[in-house]
Amino acid sequence: MRVHLARRLASLYPASWRARYGDEFAAFLEDHPATPSAILDIIGSAMLEQLRAARDFHMDSRQRTLVLMAFAYLAAVAAGVNFYWTVNDTPLAAVMQSRVLLATSFRAVALGSLAAFAAVITIALPVTSWIGLEAFRTRRWRTVGRIFVPFGAALIVVIWLIAGSMATGRHWVATPWDVTGDWPAPVEWPPLSIRWTMSSVTFVLLVCGLLSSAVAASQVVRESDLSRYRGIWFRSTSMALAISILVMTAGVAGWGWFAQQYAAGDFHSRNGGLFNSTNIASWAASCLVFAGASLTSCLAVRSQRRTSSPSKLAG
Repeated sequence: MRVHLARRLASLYPASWRARYGDEFAAFLEDHPATPSAILDIIGSAMLEQLRAARDFHMDSRQRTLVLMAFAYLAAVAAGVNFYWTVNDTPLAAVMQSRVLLATSFRAVALGSLAAFAAVITIALPVTSWIGLEAFRTRRWRTVGRIFVPFGAALIVVIWLIAGSMATGRHWVATPWDVTGDWPAPVEWPPLSIRWTMSSVTFVLLVCGLLSSAVAASQVVRESDLSRYRGIWFRSTSMALAISILVMTAGVAGWGWFAQQYAAGDFHSRNGGLFNSTNIASWAASCLVFAGASLTSCLAVRSQRRTSSPSKLAG
């Protein structure tokens, strides 16, 4: 592995971890090949260390709340995207048109996602703008770069999907939900082996993008002083995010219950699940991730409730 890549991967870990193991770990990485699976494992491990570090007493309540909110929201995004593509353009979508309870559950997930986005934007936009301006003014270019990590990750995925679509004559988009299943693939689609390979690349890019975004957000927050903002602002937005994610979780769980009652055959088919899994298995994966996002968002609320002396806005 190249020295620069090894150092960049080591920098994804919390500062306290890097102080003890950073140099040794980077040297270890330099002696091993940079395979996609190895890089994904390293990013996942860094994410776990960031989660553990979120409980560090050196972080104040605002920083801890913001980090947990970022983790919860990104997990909800991952679960929501998987749920949407599991249902989209399948017989289950048609069933929803005639089953009110099934459609209502799906609508609850959609409304919850909009509310969660609004809660995140409410706090992320001003805080990120201020952090970015301060970092630019003080020439902390690493912080500036980390702020743009989520946008860069999204851009890479979009470019890859567009390039893949053009390479296949615009007949197929390399999503992990459109590989194969209990349906005949259109003759214009590329061979199955190519679909598996390209979809796997998309999946790796999506996972790496979400994990790297979470790690970057955590590091930016840790390096920033948030005492200029009122504690009630963090309490209200974290509460709004937690409620939104809980609504999404309940909506997904209810949707699965009603799908089993009204369309069990389609629910157990392989026509929309992640990587040719059954729809119910893909739905269960979303439920599991949503449950983790709900727990994390509740921890963010709990963290703010422990605040004893909220500061006032500066200026």
